[in-house]
Amino acid sequence: MIRIGKRNLVSVTIMALLIVTLSVTVFTGCKTTSETTTTTAAETTTTTAAETTTTAETTTNQAATELKFKDETLVLTGSNTLLEVAQKWAEEFMKVNGGKITVSGEGSGVGFAALLNGTTDLANASRPIKKEEMDKGIESGLDIKEFTVLYDGISIVTSKNINVKELTTDQLADIYMGKITNWKEVGGPDANIVAAARDTSSGTGEFFLEEIIQKGKKETGNDYSPNCLRLQSTSDIVNQVANNENTIGYIGIGYLKDAGDTVNTVAVKKGDKDAVMPTVKSVADKSYPISRALYIYGNAKKMSAIAQAYVDFVLSPEGQVIGEEAGYVKVK
Repeated sequence: MIRIGKRNLVSVTIMALLIVTLSVTVFTGCKTTSETTTTTAAETTTTTAAETTTTAETTTNQAATELKFKDETLVLTGSNTLLEVAQKWAEEFMKVNGGKITVSGEGSGVGFAALLNGTTDLANASRPIKKEEMDKGIESGLDIKEFTVLYDGISIVTSKNINVKELTTDQLADIYMGKITNWKEVGGPDANIVAAARDTSSGTGEFFLEEIIQKGKKETGNDYSPNCLRLQSTSDIVNQVANNENTIGYIGIGYLKDAGDTVNTVAVKKGDKDAVMPTVKSVADKSYPISRALYIYGNAKKMSAIAQAYVDFVLSPEGQVIGEEAGYVKVK
């Protein structure tokens, strides 16, 4: 079995003799500290391919003629949150079925755009499709189908020097809008807060904006502070929080294990309920306040046999166990 490195988004091609090709794609954030470069999502340039894309191709000990999809291809584009587990799904699927599966993780928004313009077979997403995206699909003659594949909790993490044990959802909103700027305002040290968030193509970033900053879309006009760091990937968030003091960020629960003791995890309190730590149990029982579903989207009018078989595998007991082992919560 091919082993994928921690949180590096790796490009792997698994062919008949397990030939592996690696390349790295590195993205810069939209606004950074002295260690990063100010840019916008439109200005971001791709330099290498490993941070966002994995190409996987495999065979098994079976004869090639026994592999049902040995000459077929499948392209998956979208969520950075789902990238690592999607790599694992693709690898295990091809061991039994063959074929060539390409997985990329530039963000949910990129995945939806690719689905709408026909450059991907399936879109991985860490947020639901927007009405305007769905409407565009309908206008283009697509029949977009949604599959809920896992559940996730967005975990709040801070630098090791920050000893804040819990934060309310209102405090999180004020931190990311720039209304709370010093850690002493929330029980921490007298130090300016460095807030790290995902960029505009990220489904995680949009979910956090709508659910926390805009309070479930109930408050209009709320947005990330101009001083907030907007980073391209979960790995960027972890690195920023782990390697710099006074920083706060958010990551999917599946990435907490690898972040390990390089960051502190903060319990989250909503309303008059007790503060809750992000765990598989608290996400499963919906007691953790920042929980969400993860999705795969496809065009039902052009769903290939390999695409449907892949989705069926993801939702099978074997596929769901892979998702659970990656740190997420099964849907069935």
